[in-house]
Amino acid sequence: MLQEPRRAPVVERPRAGIWTADTELRGGSLGLIGAVMQNVTAIAPAIAAFFFTPTLVGFAGAHAPLAYFLGFLIVLALGTCLVQLARLFPSAGGYFTYVSRAVHPRAGFLTAWMYTLYSPIITGPLLAFFGVILERELAANFGVDLPWWAFVLLALPAITALGHFGIQLSVRTIVVLGSIEFLIVLALGLSGLIDPGPGGFTARAFDPGFNPGDVASATGFALAVVFTVQGLTGWEAAVPLAEETENPRRNVPIATMLSIAMIGLVLVVVIWGQVIGWGVADLAAMGESEELPALVLGHRIWGGAWVLLLVAMLTSVIGASLACQNVASRMWFGMARSGALPRPVARVHPVHRTPTLAIALQCALTAALGLGVAALVGPERTFVMVLGFVLVIAVIFVYLMANLGVVVHYWRHQRRHFNWVLHFLFPVGTSAVLVYSLVRSFTPFPEAPYNWSPAIVGAWFLAGCGVLVAFRARGHEGWLTRAGEVVAEHREDAEELATLHEHRV
Repeated sequence: MLQEPRRAPVVERPRAGIWTADTELRGGSLGLIGAVMQNVTAIAPAIAAFFFTPTLVGFAGAHAPLAYFLGFLIVLALGTCLVQLARLFPSAGGYFTYVSRAVHPRAGFLTAWMYTLYSPIITGPLLAFFGVILERELAANFGVDLPWWAFVLLALPAITALGHFGIQLSVRTIVVLGSIEFLIVLALGLSGLIDPGPGGFTARAFDPGFNPGDVASATGFALAVVFTVQGLTGWEAAVPLAEETENPRRNVPIATMLSIAMIGLVLVVVIWGQVIGWGVADLAAMGESEELPALVLGHRIWGGAWVLLLVAMLTSVIGASLACQNVASRMWFGMARSGALPRPVARVHPVHRTPTLAIALQCALTAALGLGVAALVGPERTFVMVLGFVLVIAVIFVYLMANLGVVVHYWRHQRRHFNWVLHFLFPVGTSAVLVYSLVRSFTPFPEAPYNWSPAIVGAWFLAGCGVLVAFRARGHEGWLTRAGEVVAEHREDAEELATLHEHRV
């Protein structure tokens, strides 16, 4: 039977040697490359670059690349804030552990509760939406009839199985799929810049005064920035895998910032390439396009090779689903281990060392959203409502709580290391930008069913508060003392180095 992990106070480890967490999970399985690709596939370049393009251009017109660049800067600052906590608190609990340790365990619980409307809910709507795209493209180009729900039924068991049979198998799959996706996405962006549509090539997409067709508005641009911040979410996906990563205090922060820089800059180029490739003289039509602009460009520029874009989308959907499953299952595992969720959720497979019940819960949630809700509301509406509105509100709450944790922890407990730029200006500044962008994004209020999103998030928050009240009423308070615990680490010996190095991703 696996032993309970040794807990450790927050200390600065010497950097000599390789350090691995003492955990029920498979510690030391991931190297820096694996952690980076976990983040990259969670950001999902093809999804971020292709799925939201009509919406972004409809809001911001030719300013869409500029909106993406501003969103990239905001996320870069957010990443800088989070790594201040990641290097101190290696734990599968992620934000739950960080906010519990830095602010209060109840605040950490509510942060994790709201996080459920982030990574755990992505896979279902994502699979359903891609199922619709696949259904249309196969019917139009090959005469094949594959209902959207059939893709969900095929993909979900495969994703669940890959997660169940070990973090190394899951991340190796992510590395392969993410590499293919990255190269195809970048190639399309460069192709659009090389072969422009009506209006020709221009760098004025980054000029605030350039607004062909008067498509952009101040409100629309603000909403586009919010969507780009959402499009770049996933940069922190390696955080809950800290216990399974070698040198987690070093590699998780590096993976966070490296993935933001890599994907942020590439996505700016790809959005710019799609705007130029479509044609700045006809952007109103791009925002209203029923077919994804990326596919339209692929057909025009690449001819028969357009099918590579479907490959990129498929690898993006599967890779992002795997990454989100890794994140959600580890967070729930960490919460259950501390007692904030039922203890069986922390059960670990004796051979594969994966949180089996947590993965099963993620599978059930994905099926409910990807089959149930998508069938009732429609896959496309579900995708935009859940990933474009509900997720944005929830993730901004999570980011705000993490930023608060940076300020509070470094001011209270790390005063000699307190830096006014890193530990005050960045967290307070990015928080203000997020709140302002969120307010602007709901001014005016979106139409139904998207206007349901604040009520959905608000009801979920109140439910979380109700759970905390119930905990207190029943005397279930022991978890409060364990919520902020982080695992101990040890330096790998020669035998461990040889064994882990052979299998490390």
